[in-house]
Amino acid sequence: MKQYKTPITRKLSMYGFDLVAGGHIYHALLDFDISNLRSILRQHRRDGEGGSLLAFLLKAIGKCLKDVPELNAMINYRKTTRFDSVDINIPIEVEYKGELIPKQLVIRDINSKTIGDVDAQIHASKHDDVETSGYISSPVVRWFLDMLPKSVVLFLFRRILGNHKTVRKLSGTVFVTSVSMFSNIPGYAVPYAGGPNAVSFALGSTIKKPVVVNNAVEIREIMHISVSFNHDLVDGAPAARFLNRFRFYVEKSPQAVMEN
Repeated sequence: MKQYKTPITRKLSMYGFDLVAGGHIYHALLDFDISNLRSILRQHRRDGEGGSLLAFLLKAIGKCLKDVPELNAMINYRKTTRFDSVDINIPIEVEYKGELIPKQLVIRDINSKTIGDVDAQIHASKHDDVETSGYISSPVVRWFLDMLPKSVVLFLFRRILGNHKTVRKLSGTVFVTSVSMFSNIPGYAVPYAGGPNAVSFALGSTIKKPVVVNNAVEIREIMHISVSFNHDLVDGAPAARFLNRFRFYVEKSPQAVMEN
């Protein structure tokens, strides 16, 4: 048996989970046929324009949030804030001093970028040798928070969550985690959702499955995607509009996302 001090990055995650516990969240577990999309992206890369599947999906989410702006928002008991810019927060792992550490990357105003731009930003962040682990990049601030009692840290965090502009500055307007970056095990991963944000996403693995297409059975590439909605802010109708549009861009009209 081995015991060691819990790292501050994990403590801060635990504080965050405590802070947003008890939210009114509902989930959608979805299958997307990405067979045609994969072919288009491969051709896109052969043409030298770059862009991975992850970059495309992030860009598609950004475009959908622009089309359905009530989901690019935050809420509390006093105010609701709707943002013009879609800033997507994705967690990644980077190697620092021989260890894999968590890091957040916020892609600002994703609708102003091409999928090649998004892919390049993700790649650059993964290979950034500056130590920026967790959601608080400053080692001094992390050390200071580590010294404080839990009740004080939660008080400070509640003050931050009450200021939507600060939340956007620190962690964007929407959260997307890509489980497929770390595992190819088939199945769904439900994102932990809470706080003031309207929607969160988990991009799962891709598997080949038999699917009925034009009354014939074909083997298609199917991706599992989970979406969590904050019911305080998002009712069923706008959620359905968003999901219908997202499916349209992924399965029927990828070019609409790639044209930027």
